[in-house]
Amino acid sequence: MPDDITITIDGVEVKTQPGKMIIQSAMDAGMYIPYLCYYPGMKPYGACRLCVVKAESPGPDGDYRALPGSPASCTTPVADGMRVITNSDEIVELRRGIMDLLISEHPHGCLTCHRVDLCGPSDICLRHVTVNDRCLTCPKNERCELKDTVRFLEMDMDSSLSYKNR
Repeated sequence: MPDDITITIDGVEVKTQPGKMIIQSAMDAGMYIPYLCYYPGMKPYGACRLCVVKAESPGPDGDYRALPGSPASCTTPVADGMRVITNSDEIVELRRGIMDLLISEHPHGCLTCHRVDLCGPSDICLRHVTVNDRCLTCPKNERCELKDTVRFLEMDMDSSLSYKNR
């Protein structure tokens, strides 16, 4: 097994293994980076783009160079000495924009309905959507990454985007 390396995530030094993805190194250190498409143990895909970060790595001369754009932390391997920022204002705003676009394609209005707490799990919702078409019937309802990410980003769900099938 290769020797551990040290990276810095949001100012905290983290010991990790070379080649591990940034998101997994953060998870191992008890840090949360929002995601929808990442699943530990599977090949990273980077489709949802919610796990974007700012990262820089030391070059051969010792100077730090920023990785281009805002890389997905699920597809970016760590490097010794890497510095990662996961929660700057810029990153949070970028994630909110990405999430807004993702939710615009979500077929259920429950995520954005201000009356969702008044709806029971087995009746018709106040918007007259049958229970079979609602997120509440999803077997992952209590551990839904979509809901967790919306909460984490403290999103105001009053959006000018129209949502599908609502």
